[in-house]
Amino acid sequence: MIDTSARTYLKTNLLPLATIITPNLPEAEEIVGFSIHNPEDMQRAGRLILKEFGPQSVVIKGGHLEGGAKDFLFTKEEQFVWESPRIQTCHTHGTGCTFAAVITAELAKGKTLYQAVDKAKAFITKAIQDAPQLGHGSGPVNHTTFKD
Repeated sequence: MIDTSARTYLKTNLLPLATIITPNLPEAEEIVGFSIHNPEDMQRAGRLILKEFGPQSVVIKGGHLEGGAKDFLFTKEEQFVWESPRIQTCHTHGTGCTFAAVITAELAKGKTLYQAVDKAKAFITKAIQDAPQLGHGSGPVNHTTFKD
């Protein structure tokens, strides 16, 4: 994903400043240096990222795992998990950025971290379900479908 010096800088200088990071599985693997194959590996990676690299919280998104979509939120005090059925579609372009943007917006509105991640999970699930089926490859999600 990024070269070794950039990865080192990220781990040493940027992650300790973060309120929250939201890596998908390949990104989390780059940070922790081991393969993630199941929810237990996700939990191990989340705890390691908090301990070794210092962000305040971590959401490891499990969309790349087989089976349902399982996402974990780790803080120094708590751990939460969200599970949803896998939606069979190739129209998932922008899911990670959208997920992070919803968390950011909810935190800016004064919501708790749990509330922000919960809203992001609901938002992105609906956005994938209602994707507009554009193009022939990985198409976009539907950013206009979610209603509070």
